Amino acid sequence: MERIYRKAVILACLPIILNLAISVYCFHNASLRQFAGYFVGTLLGMFFSLLWMVITRRVLVSNIMVLFTVSLASFPVKIIFLAAVAFGGLLILKIDTFYFGISFLAGTLLSLFVEVWFLVTANRFIRKNKSRLKSASGSG
Repeated sequence: MERIYRKAVILACLPIILNLAISVYCFHNASLRQFAGYFVGTLLGMFFSLLWMVITRRVLVSNIMVLFTVSLASFPVKIIFLAAVAFGGLLILKIDTFYFGISFLAGTLLSLFVEVWFLVTANRFIRKNKSRLKSASGSG
């Protein structure tokens, strides 16, 4: 299970790295508002990905339903936090909302694929281990 988690962390870091690289590109080739929007969206997506990694690490020893509940329950919190950051960014930082939305959406969708992959793979791993334990205890 630990190996699957490590792969998920590496895969979750790829969208973060991609978004940071695009932020650097925006810094050099876009306006300050566009860069700020993309960068704030990148930071928010990175925050949610890192938060998922930390929470998943803590509940890794639990059953798969706890992992699923953590992923599902975090969705409304993400939406509320997104709204607060977007609204605050519009008023305080004067960010470009289109660039913010593109950055956040790209990071969130790519990390969502990683989360779903992790849940499916972890579930398969747990089921396989349970069936091995049953067959080993039944034959002994």
